[in-house]
Amino acid sequence: MLQENLAKQCQPPLAYHFKNQTMSTVNWDTFRCRCSAIKKLLSNGAEGQQITERQLEDLKKLEDKETVTDKQKAEMERLRALKANKGKIVLGDTAIEYLMEVYAYETEGMIAVTKESLDMMQMRKGKAVEVASGKLLSEVDGIKYLRHKERISNDFLTGEVDFYVGESIYKATNVTDAKNANDYPGFLKKIHKGLEPGQKEQLQGYGDITTAKDLFIANTLVSFTPDMILDMEYKVMRKLNCTTNESPEFLEEWGKFEKSMIFDKIPPHKRVHKIRVEPFTDFEREKVYDRVKYCREFLWRFDEEHENRNK
Repeated sequence: MLQENLAKQCQPPLAYHFKNQTMSTVNWDTFRCRCSAIKKLLSNGAEGQQITERQLEDLKKLEDKETVTDKQKAEMERLRALKANKGKIVLGDTAIEYLMEVYAYETEGMIAVTKESLDMMQMRKGKAVEVASGKLLSEVDGIKYLRHKERISNDFLTGEVDFYVGESIYKATNVTDAKNANDYPGFLKKIHKGLEPGQKEQLQGYGDITTAKDLFIANTLVSFTPDMILDMEYKVMRKLNCTTNESPEFLEEWGKFEKSMIFDKIPPHKRVHKIRVEPFTDFEREKVYDRVKYCREFLWRFDEEHENRNK
């Protein structure tokens, strides 16, 4: 029954909802934050800086001291001021930007047309090699990774999981988000770079929805598909102003490109790099849930204001 209810929540229904004597075609009480946007939603304005779990521990240690230095006293006062802000929410610009994207899509079906959204090469490759990435992960880890194509949700969060291990998606023990690199130098750089901003919170969100405790970002290196190689061949020809793929100038350059798009000669264990992410602590989960609740009210207020704009 729980799984059925959660499944129904995957696509929040449009419903007439009365609030503050206004009517909207979107029920903002059903707003759930995308796991990929949790970090954005948690951004604070200057007046809403929140104390972290680690800072709370530091404050307790300082307060337990019998004597403190002037420097420690100043730090204690700073941490107390942050603690006093607990529960006070002032949305940062990044959070508001995300909420306006949500509002535009839910009310008009419109998205932000940005440089990132037009990066078709990265988008196409990610979709095209998803199955191959799962096979590569299964081969390297010796575990059968399952794909889940449908959006999943709980009362506060929603997301699209790449791969999982378990009886079902809502009883998963392992959730892995695969990020396929475009090229070998890029893959090697990721080994040293660590997590990208927002990836930790994204995986924690997936873990919160599925109850999985083993959470991983998996950077993978999977060859381009034949049709993508053909597309790249055409782009290189245009870049070099060549009219044929038999041009000596083209052949000299194309050999380097073609070799750099096929990775099957590299051993599988050298084409996967995994980074473990710890699940939400109770403190972190409460912070995210409280922010979602606040944002529902924010969206209601903005909707009312926007409906009456210039009237």
